[in-house]
Amino acid sequence: MLAVAARLWWVLILQGILGIAFGILALVFPDVALATLALFFGAWAIIAGFSHLGEGMRVAEARGRSWPFAVIGVLSIVAGVIAVLVPGITILGLVLLLGAWLVTQGVMEIYTAWRIRREISGEWIIALTGIVRTVIGLIVLAMPVIGAILTATLLAVYAIVAGVTALTLGWRLRSLRASRSGPSGRTASAGI
Repeated sequence: MLAVAARLWWVLILQGILGIAFGILALVFPDVALATLALFFGAWAIIAGFSHLGEGMRVAEARGRSWPFAVIGVLSIVAGVIAVLVPGITILGLVLLLGAWLVTQGVMEIYTAWRIRREISGEWIIALTGIVRTVIGLIVLAMPVIGAILTATLLAVYAIVAGVTALTLGWRLRSLRASRSGPSGRTASAGI
């Protein structure tokens, strides 16, 4: 397994470079990053929809009933097509989902802090985190543009971190391959 990975070190280097480049571009042009995210979601939803339809046909052959798969498949395909044709709606939907998630998570953290206040000390930190998360979520819901910028920024930071990680791993695998190769460039060990 490691031998195969060492031979393909350049793929990780390429992945790392592309990830860092995408991350930097997403920071500079957040609207492009969000449109790309909407297109990726659209492609994923369309593929998932066809997958559900296929699964429904397989289930129908065995049990004769597959309408739930058909409904899920058709809805996924429709959502995917809408995401591709009208990415703005998808971006708004993702931003509102992010806001709702932040509010829900924050409220649950506040509730958890209140429930465990007699059992541990420092529960105020959990409550404070919950309050901050709830406020950020409410801001995102009230002003979706801020949520869109936050989403693009998080996507950019993730892409850069993942890119650096891939680059580091790629260079390590390249070094491993070079150290296990003989002077002719052939692998010294039969296992690689």
